[in-house]
Formats: sequence, C-alpha cells, structure tokens
Amino acid sequence: MAEEKKYSGYGYHGGGRKAKGGEPRTCTMSIVCTRSEKEKIKQDANEYNLSVSEYCTKKLLDKL
Repeated sequence: MAEEKKYSGYGYHGGGRKAKGGEPRTCTMSIVCTRSEKEKIKQDANEYNLSVSEYCTKKLLDKL
C-alpha cells in the first residue's frame, strides 16, 4: 500500500498562516490617485512607521 502523504504548510486547504486578532483582515479596497499622490501617501505612512494599508485605514477612520 502507498504511504499517505502528510501535508504541512501551504500544501492543503486551510494550511496557511492563521489570522491574528479578533477580526481577520479578509477584504480589500482600491483607491484611484495620481502617482505623486501615491508617493505622498507612501511617505506619510513611512513617517508613522505603518504600512500603506494600516496608514490609510487609520487615517480614514480618524485614528491618526
């Protein structure tokens, strides 16, 4: 009989990294801006030591 394969890591459904915190981040949102606006957003996020996603979310929710 063939030996059953033991999967680990990302090799099967549900095998990825588990979400941390209370609510997993599973949705996306897109914005349209100019290249210069995009660079300004990236610079501002860097000043706060945040990812662009974290920066935009906090800024839009008035938490910065």
